[in-house]
Amino acid sequence: MDTSFQETAKVVVDEGLEREFTAKSPRDTRIPMVPDIVSVCIGVRRCGKSTLMESVILKLLSEGVPRENIVCINFADERLLPLQSGGWDALYTAYYGRYPEKRKRETVYFFFDEIQLYPRWELFVERLRREENCRVFITGSSSHLLSQEIATELRGRSLSCELFPFSFAEYLTRAGVKRGGRGAARRLAQMKAWDDFKAQGGFPALYGQPEDTRKLIHREYHNALMLHDVIERNRVSQPLAMRHLVNRLLNGIGTVFSFRKMGEELKALGFPITRATVAQYLQWLEDAYFIFTVNVYSASVARQARELRKVYCVDHALADTLSNGVLKNRGQMLENIVFVQLRRQTERVFYYKSKGGFEVDFMAVLPDGEKRLVQVCADISSPATRKRELRALRAAMEETGLQEAWLVTEWENETVELPCGTVHVVPAADYLAQA
Repeated sequence: MDTSFQETAKVVVDEGLEREFTAKSPRDTRIPMVPDIVSVCIGVRRCGKSTLMESVILKLLSEGVPRENIVCINFADERLLPLQSGGWDALYTAYYGRYPEKRKRETVYFFFDEIQLYPRWELFVERLRREENCRVFITGSSSHLLSQEIATELRGRSLSCELFPFSFAEYLTRAGVKRGGRGAARRLAQMKAWDDFKAQGGFPALYGQPEDTRKLIHREYHNALMLHDVIERNRVSQPLAMRHLVNRLLNGIGTVFSFRKMGEELKALGFPITRATVAQYLQWLEDAYFIFTVNVYSASVARQARELRKVYCVDHALADTLSNGVLKNRGQMLENIVFVQLRRQTERVFYYKSKGGFEVDFMAVLPDGEKRLVQVCADISSPATRKRELRALRAAMEETGLQEAWLVTEWENETVELPCGTVHVVPAADYLAQA
């Protein structure tokens, strides 16, 4: 590596040592902190990963860790482009050349943002962990790359957590509204926050912005995500086909789709796309935490492959901006919000289809093994709608043996006793505030 990059590395490290931090709105997600383990935080671009890392830094400083023992480097920095051809030792030397007395004597904390942009980063991280007893914290916006590389050099020596845009419960904290409790004043504040959350979504930088500005920022997020986290990262050969696929999926939030039919639609538009390519594109979108698909709940892998999938977006307001207004439908918006909340809790989120063909929106298998049936319907005031939603829940409860289920609505609040168990009909704001 030439001397010019060595000087650049010194500047980057010095800036990382001088950076100042201020407390921001707390998050419910906690960064895993275990001795001799690399801590990894993964999530969609701009959801607050760097801010979450800053909260860890502020905690370390409050515990007496010297400021010079904390180094922050954001690898989304054009000055670090020479790392494409190696040169990791320049960063190592830049820090320990300045503080040689800390080698093998003091614990140094390295915070690396988007480090997976450069090849062989995992070898550098492992060297810091192994040779210098450093504590390393990593953020990234691709579940595939991080898991793939961690599975080689860092297997068994890293712990990962996922971060999503703000949940409604986190939004309440940010707005200064208690998540629990009673009283008319608190109720009014919660409902005002609920209306704001539905309009603004969960990306932190959008709060308080007027609608036209929010939409502009949403489109900037989308363009950056698609270009850097999907198209460039995966060397997508047909980016126009990928963008059409995204548009098609965002306009079908909460509905089922077929790989085969999607491939046929793209072919009709002049894109030589196969079913397998559609599936690969969709996997890349999921890796970037942008689009998520939901399989049918079944013990049969063959049935899961045979049945259609449902699709959701990481943020309901982002989907609303990018789609053709489909999420003006309150039911679809509410369903997307509930999905993301369940996905925060577990990767194992499915939809349930009974033997009689009745569907329940979600069957979530929580980390402790608990199974939860959740139906979403904005308005069940119509007797026919109420009957339909409860019929689906009853069929699922009878087939699974579950004695409780949830029906999330905009306003209704009641308990329905069925022969097979209890259905909790709850307003979305209450359900999500406690989630």
